[in-house]
This record gives sequence, structure tokens and C-alpha cells, in this order.
Amino acid sequence: MAGTVSRAMPTVELVRNMLAGSGATGTLLPGPIGVRIAYNTTSTANAATNWINPEAGTVMAKAFLCITVAGTGTFDLGRGSDGTGNANDLIDGGTLTVGVHHAGTVLGTVAASATIGNVNTDFFLLGPGGSGTNNSINLTHSDTPTSTAAGFLYVEYRPLG
Repeated sequence: MAGTVSRAMPTVELVRNMLAGSGATGTLLPGPIGVRIAYNTTSTANAATNWINPEAGTVMAKAFLCITVAGTGTFDLGRGSDGTGNANDLIDGGTLTVGVHHAGTVLGTVAASATIGNVNTDFFLLGPGGSGTNNSINLTHSDTPTSTAAGFLYVEYRPLG
């Protein structure tokens, strides 16, 4: 019968402090936002595959390079300014092997490549777009001018306020 609770039903879990207005303090923020950016085959820093923070404030972000067709060069991935230039504080000198490359780790059946940078390997802070400083994730590669690699850059970020 609808609306009747019996001992045979699953145990009720407490969710107080998980919901707005339930006594929790702080500000509820949106969950993670994922963005997929097509891999740019041009191997120059200013035509790189990049993502600039679209939010008005600072975000926590992490990046993954997903390679579906291997290339012949190396790549750098890091935090940059306005989506231009070469940045390598996340991955410095990774190889364009098939797999998911994240902060020096390759997930899959391929050998690890690259040097882990000095930034926290899970998340780092990016200022608001238009600030001109540390507001983007930049991916550059040294594959041929028209790269043979294929894949995409995946960025997950969380607004901080």
C-alpha cells in the first residue's frame, strides 16, 4: 500500500547536511562541468588545442588528453594564459600514444610517458577568462605540421563561487 513504511523496507539513510536548507553551512555550487575540445593537428603554440576558462570567476580544473590514433611526436600540457603559448607544468614531453594521458599518467595498455609537473595532479586553479594570466589549459605537440594523431582534450572543471 502506498505511503506505508514497514520494517521490511530498506533502511532510511540520513541526508541532512547534504541538502540546501537542511542546516548545512556554505554555498552550494554546481557539479563538475565537462568540455570536449577537438585535437588541433597544427603543431604551433598559438594554434594549439586549448581551453580558456569561460566563467567570470576562478575554477578548479583538470585535463585529460585522449589519443585515439597515435602520432609520432611529443606533447606538452599545462596551465597557460589566454590559450596561447607552450605550457608544460602538467605533462612535459609526453608521447602521442593511444590512451588517456593525465598529469604524467597514461591509463590503458600503453607505456607511461612524460614528466609530471609541479602542479597538483588532480586539480589546479584557473583565473577568469579575460584576466590574461593562468586562465587556460594549453596543449601543444611536436608532431608533423599536420599531425597524424587524432583524439581530443577533455577538461573537467568546477566553478568556485
